[in-house]
Amino acid sequence: MEENENIVGEAVEEISAPEKEPIITLEYDVKNEEEDRAFLLFQKKYVYPHNIKVTVAFGIVAAVFIASIIRNPDGYLNYVLGFICLFMIALTWYNTFRIRKYLVKALKVLEDDKYRFTLYDGSFVIETLETSADEDEDAPPIEPNTVLFEETQVSVIENDEMFVIIVKKESIYVLAKRLISDEQQALLRDNLSKQLSDNYFVQQ
Repeated sequence: MEENENIVGEAVEEISAPEKEPIITLEYDVKNEEEDRAFLLFQKKYVYPHNIKVTVAFGIVAAVFIASIIRNPDGYLNYVLGFICLFMIALTWYNTFRIRKYLVKALKVLEDDKYRFTLYDGSFVIETLETSADEDEDAPPIEPNTVLFEETQVSVIENDEMFVIIVKKESIYVLAKRLISDEQQALLRDNLSKQLSDNYFVQQ
């Protein structure tokens, strides 16, 4: 009897807890060039500040060695250490460029994939609708990815071309405005900016 009551209670609970209504649903694709520009926005926001600090630090040290070379041109060690500082500056920026190009090249095969973005109050869901692997019958289905704003660090960068959704500073989702009407853009902007507050950035 108690077991039956539990089953009935769970059923009533399921019926009385309706799913959230979506605020907006968008179906989209992402061109490889858009991925490149989106990742560049991400790097400018979160990677460039670190690179600038590294550049300033090694630049100051390199300036000290250059001053020593001017005072004593015969000091071989100053040349070596000064070169190492300048090399580290160049390597820092080269790696940033190389990583972006490598990732964009790897994403090229996904250019024709189709996705669905659904925004809710407090979360969003990304679903893969169609992929280049659909022809492979043995390929496992791709599960929807749900991101909760309360549990995950999420930020958005908007510019004239796209909305770039950044999750944990590790992954990005690109919503190109070419596929979104002005009314949908306004709805998306208003809701994301309210839910993310200081983590919503607009770049002109």
